[in-house]
Amino acid sequence: MAENELYTAEFLSDALNDMTEIISAFVMLGSKQGARRIQKKFTKAAEQIRIFPYSGVAVPDKKLAEAGFRMIIAEDYLMFYKVFEDEKKVTFYRVLNGKRNYPALMNGLHNEIK
Repeated sequence: MAENELYTAEFLSDALNDMTEIISAFVMLGSKQGARRIQKKFTKAAEQIRIFPYSGVAVPDKKLAEAGFRMIIAEDYLMFYKVFEDEKKVTFYRVLNGKRNYPALMNGLHNEIK
């Protein structure tokens, strides 16, 4: 990759909804500071992936890994994405709490082409 070459980042609606729900949960629990903190963590993680798309790890689930899914951790949350080299793009699919059964929640995504 050429120096200073950034990938574009795309967030699918599921990923955007996930982040909105997570941030809203902090607000509903009375922690606006927590909401701002996690929002900054999501932004920082996405920016890291735009610069270094392979700095996240392959997903431990075999089917998802074979489909090219990677993840980056932001506090207790896993941000799932794929790298598309031809387009110099990363696409975020879901943002889930690491304690949840993410393979079940992402069922069917491994069959998606993009």
